[in-house]
Amino acid sequence: MEKYWNWEGSYIGVRQGNYLTACDGIILGKFYGKEIYDRNGNYIGEIGKSSRLIKNTTKGNFRRPGFSPYVKGTITAPFQCCDPYPMIRGYEDFGF
Repeated sequence: MEKYWNWEGSYIGVRQGNYLTACDGIILGKFYGKEIYDRNGNYIGEIGKSSRLIKNTTKGNFRRPGFSPYVKGTITAPFQCCDPYPMIRGYEDFGF
């Protein structure tokens, strides 16, 4: 399973199939290539360098098909946070 942190260094979760899953098994989003969309099909972020998640502010209106709220992931152990990256102009940190 691939592990993901946000741009500021907080651990987010793992990829399970096409889904981004938090440690408690809650599905945070679905991957479409490098982009991630929430249950309602709204763009919430993408994979940046070194498995860090970031949100491109120009993609706020991007949409994909939603997915069932009944989809659940496997519970996994949390990982330690890491050092933040400097923020890129036109982006904001991935988070909920």
